Amino acid sequence: MDETAEDPRDPEAMVNAFLQHKSMKQMQDYLARGRRFAELDIGRLNKDWIIAVRSWLANKDRTKERMMDDLAAELRLRGVEPPYTAVKQKLADSSAQTKETERKKIRRAVAREIGDFMRENQRPLQ
Repeated sequence: MDETAEDPRDPEAMVNAFLQHKSMKQMQDYLARGRRFAELDIGRLNKDWIIAVRSWLANKDRTKERMMDDLAAELRLRGVEPPYTAVKQKLADSSAQTKETERKKIRRAVAREIGDFMRENQRPLQ
């Protein structure tokens, strides 16, 4: 096996592939809906994404999640990552306030989603 290639059995490689897949899917969905944030400048996109994340953390619903995802997709289409450092503490605070049973439920759901992704994208080992 090529020394620079990631081992598809490596858990970190699996998670990275899953996250890339999820990001691409979000971009495809955003593009299919018509790129509603195409006219905004980077500064406005960053500010709106931060507001969207905080709003979603306060009340997690699908509409707020889509707003957050669409703003992130527009930023990524321009080659810019969302300003994660601006919401890092808010995410940590929210996570700390989440009950352990809810965290376990979320971890199981994410693990199941990653497992489904890996099964759908299995490549034979060489």
